[in-house]
Amino acid sequence: MPISVPEKPTSREQPAAPWARRFRCARLLCAWLALLLLTLAVPPPATPSAVASRQHQAGLIVQTGEGEAITQCISFEEEQISGLALLERSGIPFAAVNDERYGAFICGIAGAGCPAERCLCAYPPRYWQYWLLEPDGWRVSPVGASGRVVRNGDVDGWVWLRDADGPRFDERFVNPCQAPADGRVYVPLIR
Repeated sequence: MPISVPEKPTSREQPAAPWARRFRCARLLCAWLALLLLTLAVPPPATPSAVASRQHQAGLIVQTGEGEAITQCISFEEEQISGLALLERSGIPFAAVNDERYGAFICGIAGAGCPAERCLCAYPPRYWQYWLLEPDGWRVSPVGASGRVVRNGDVDGWVWLRDADGPRFDERFVNPCQAPADGRVYVPLIR
């Protein structure tokens, strides 16, 4: 009976020592973790679409009569919009006429005022007056809604006036996009 001698395995066929397999796995794991950390540490470059998708907000307040007011916070993606666009995006129904020289003239808002076909039906003494919230308080806008540039954080106001010497825009109104401060202080619980 012939005796067969097993052939010597080649270096490729030799089983790896257990410590070598663990060392190879550890190296792969370290390389993978380093790649993951590097990926997380480097912020992605700002693309024009990422910059454009940033949300801006502006407030809108409409006083339709004595003590009646509509307040809204309107979001927009552009860097700036017009005061007319702010009013349009609010969804509040309004009537306006467009003058080629002066832009839009607001006739009625939320049922108060006049229809577009009879825009100055109540003038004098009544008309819509346009206000802007400035750092030092409310001021009458020096431009119409079409010419107004609204940016993030701005607040526009409209008031249905009885006459030129009538009520000013209500100074109590603040930015509807900011949460009212309730005076409470929140402290984290420590266990």
